[in-house]
Amino acid sequence: MNEIRVDAVYQASSERTIGRMCDIETALAAEPLTTTVGAFDVVLAFPKFEGQLPAPGYPGWSGDDSAPVALSPTYFTAHTVFSLDPGLDQPVVQAELKAAIAAIRFAAARLSDALRVEQPSVGMVGHIPQVLSLTVTDATRGLKLAVPEPLNPAYPMVVGLPALTVDAAMSALRNGVSPTRALLAQARYLTQSTNSPQPGTAILLAAVAAETYAKESLKSGRPAGSIPSLRSLQEKHGTALDLYGPIAKVVIGRSLEHDDPTLWSDLGALFSARNKMAHRLKTPTHPDASKLVVAAMRAMDWLG
Repeated sequence: MNEIRVDAVYQASSERTIGRMCDIETALAAEPLTTTVGAFDVVLAFPKFEGQLPAPGYPGWSGDDSAPVALSPTYFTAHTVFSLDPGLDQPVVQAELKAAIAAIRFAAARLSDALRVEQPSVGMVGHIPQVLSLTVTDATRGLKLAVPEPLNPAYPMVVGLPALTVDAAMSALRNGVSPTRALLAQARYLTQSTNSPQPGTAILLAAVAAETYAKESLKSGRPAGSIPSLRSLQEKHGTALDLYGPIAKVVIGRSLEHDDPTLWSDLGALFSARNKMAHRLKTPTHPDASKLVVAAMRAMDWLG
């Protein structure tokens, strides 16, 4: 068996400017982090810190020069080592190398997300960090192997989304982007357009968007003084899903439950997943979240 090693170097922050770089505690500079992604053990590490400043890989820091409390790294590394049968066909070898690189990319995105949750100034959660270098080595034979992936691959292709209309453009210019549409767009990004999906966060955002949008739309379509009032309808029909069912039936004369039973069921699953995430931190799978975020978008379009 040949021992194969894949090494990558990632830019730690979206910005290289001091003051917009991420900060880590000094203990993390000497602590390799190991995680398992599929069949691969991935080791991630920030540059080694010898206790003296300035230090390679750390152009910025916080605290006293002799005892910094935080360091600002320019990069972090990730690598994995695995075995390959030398008799394997080239397409199989290429598939294994791609799987190893995907595992490293996944782990790097997770580490980057950990930084960005604490320090949003260095980038947004879900944005894959930039790769500075990527190498593949057959350690057994001492050979460099061709890398079967681009250094910074494009994000997944997304087609079929609505084109920007004149009305939407003018509305945004006059009033700003609708907060509910912005929430839904962020949810769609976190499930459809990033190499670091966030299904739990996406479900929360999409459910809030769908519920709030329904309340706003139904309220605007209900003349002042109408009986029953929207508030009394909500008190009678207490769930978020009811906004698209019996409440919509009274206000606009249509019910999603009647018009599109399948979408109605998916919307109910969205609100159920939201409750499980909010109350029990039960995170949905990425495919489920993707489907339910689209359901929120379709339901909002139906109501609009």
